[in-house]
Amino acid sequence: MMSTLGKYSNSFMTLLMLLVFTGMVIVASRYPAGARFMPYVLGFPAIALCLLQLFLDARERHLTKSNVKTELEIAEEQASRVVGHAVHFDVGNTLVGEEGLDPREQIRREMIAWGYFLALIIGIILFGFHIAVPVFLVVFLRYRAMASWRMTLGLTAISTIILFFAFEHLLHIPLHTGFITDAVKDMLGIGD
Repeated sequence: MMSTLGKYSNSFMTLLMLLVFTGMVIVASRYPAGARFMPYVLGFPAIALCLLQLFLDARERHLTKSNVKTELEIAEEQASRVVGHAVHFDVGNTLVGEEGLDPREQIRREMIAWGYFLALIIGIILFGFHIAVPVFLVVFLRYRAMASWRMTLGLTAISTIILFFAFEHLLHIPLHTGFITDAVKDMLGIGD
């Protein structure tokens, strides 16, 4: 029972967050342009990340199931050859490697996820979208998702271009430039 719950708990939490962010964006769509800025700025990237996480969770479950099934079939075939008749192993409902995580490891992983989320929000507030989003994507994809540098930089470039084009050109919503970024621009005399 525990492994069944553990198998889907991450996806359940991601789905819950997806519903919250989607609801926030839907409600904000009725606000005047200035008032819907922050819900859009936080909501759309969060929705995209939730969808990506759900895809990755489903892919991992699919790969795990197909790898276990393939290994199990190979073992059954080998045992059938040895004993001279068909052999079927009863492995139960748990998949190999999914006996459950140590509670401390689960808490550590959740703290890392919250750390990434809060770092993104603080980065956006302090440095703005133009700096925080690409930095966040590079750090997350390279060090958390273990993507290659080529994939990390490619996905970051594509995502950043799409995000900025969608907000600034399609929706005509100026993105927050960040308090520190604004202060540095003012000190250097650089204006928009």
